[in-house]
Amino acid sequence: MMLAPEGCGKSILSMFREIPNIKFIQYSVRIYGQPKLPKPKELKGVKRAFSVDYIYKKCRCPIFIKDNDVWVNHKDYFSSTMRAPTSDLGAPLSVLVHKYCNKTKNDKFVYADAWGSIVLRNEAWLCIENLLGCINRNCFELDILSEILRQQEKACNFDEYELECSDMSRFWENVIFALKHNLQQ
Repeated sequence: MMLAPEGCGKSILSMFREIPNIKFIQYSVRIYGQPKLPKPKELKGVKRAFSVDYIYKKCRCPIFIKDNDVWVNHKDYFSSTMRAPTSDLGAPLSVLVHKYCNKTKNDKFVYADAWGSIVLRNEAWLCIENLLGCINRNCFELDILSEILRQQEKACNFDEYELECSDMSRFWENVIFALKHNLQQ
């Protein structure tokens, strides 16, 4: 990549593309076992615009739009899985759910197996300030995606590029394209 003259600090490519000026905010985060998160007071009276799958057919996240800001109620925010004691290794998933979650789970297969995981779901309210402004100015979608991921990595204390090619990366990409689609209608 060619760089501009010394001191400019911009690549030639960035002179032709709009740089996204967005801000990623983790408004509130709930760890498994904590009380449910209330809807932020900033969204009072704002209805859900649409939903985007985080994990197909497993987790849908509602998207809210207020001014140029996009709010996400993320229903599976970096959730972990329960680790059963070694004495329960190999036990069918229905037995583990009943024993540790005090819930009953129907067996879907003829033979009960232990090939599943019990997900301890975390939840978060996230806000991307000025995301609609960037989309309206036709910022390049991959620049927007990269900016969201880099800011999220910093907010969550991840290594740089740790979220690349992840479920979270695909989720944000789907959010961006759903917003573009909704604006064109």
